[in-house]
Amino acid sequence: FRGGSAVERLAELRVAALDKTGTLTSGEPAYTSADVYAGDERRMLDVAYNLARLSNHPLSRAVQKLGIQRGIAPVEFTNVKAATGSGLQAERDGDVYLLGSKRYVHGDGSEDVCAHARATANDIAEVWVAGPELCGRLLFRDQVRSSARDLLAQLHRDGVRTVMLTGDRAEAAKAIAEEVAVDEVRAELSPDAKVDAVQSLKHRGAVAMIGDGVNDAPSLAAADVGVAMGARGSDAALEQADVVLMNDRLESFVTAYEISRSARRIIRENIAISLGTVILMAALAVTRGIPLALGVFAHEGSTILVVLNSLRLLFLRTPKLGA
Repeated sequence: FRGGSAVERLAELRVAALDKTGTLTSGEPAYTSADVYAGDERRMLDVAYNLARLSNHPLSRAVQKLGIQRGIAPVEFTNVKAATGSGLQAERDGDVYLLGSKRYVHGDGSEDVCAHARATANDIAEVWVAGPELCGRLLFRDQVRSSARDLLAQLHRDGVRTVMLTGDRAEAAKAIAEEVAVDEVRAELSPDAKVDAVQSLKHRGAVAMIGDGVNDAPSLAAADVGVAMGARGSDAALEQADVVLMNDRLESFVTAYEISRSARRIIRENIAISLGTVILMAALAVTRGIPLALGVFAHEGSTILVVLNSLRLLFLRTPKLGA
């Protein structure tokens, strides 16, 4: 936690918004196949690998891993322009190449050679590559975190609504959402659209946003409580987060939530103990008078009770996911 206010806001949580890639999923997409619509596969892999080296997106890291496995030689690109959450473009030998989502690479695709590409399976992510006489896509499948479904089930039991906010295709997002039982899905969102989505959810109560990437940083800042994945989270996400989940353990969010609720309850109990003791001693002093020793004992005794009550947090038992 960064600051006591984050504890208080998390205790009032009503909506948990979660990114998909790297948060609900492992963030390590596995390569499945490639579709080449113009050019050849080796050239497409060469362009994809070298453009992916310019990005830290989970899918870019997967493309980099594939390029290393295939022995693709590093080549430098120039005039790099990145669109956060969508893709990037760069130049080589005067030619412009693009890597990213189909919408970013091909626009509406009405006149594009890839316009009639067959649809992918719902749970498959795609990375498009385009350039002079080159068009194709690489297909990857990401695995849902083993703790994701249990985490969302626990939040449902606590009365928290869950919403997936992702820039991925609607079909892939819905497939993951069905597997982990998310209440609501909003897909194909730009970073700005994620911020708007978080703002729109605030009418339901306090909103926590859980994410890990650069494109999640604005929505983490916009949420009442920003939660970042600690191990693989980008520097931008970690900087904006109020809570950091160490070792990327998604289930730690439940622990943080339960700690915040218990902390708020104990704070209220401590206020009641402290004020109750003061009011009682003041009333007795005015009406009947009390010995000095009794006043000191009551004052110091209430302090000890407050400390001991606070120490209960050390023995807090959080619910086990899947129990």
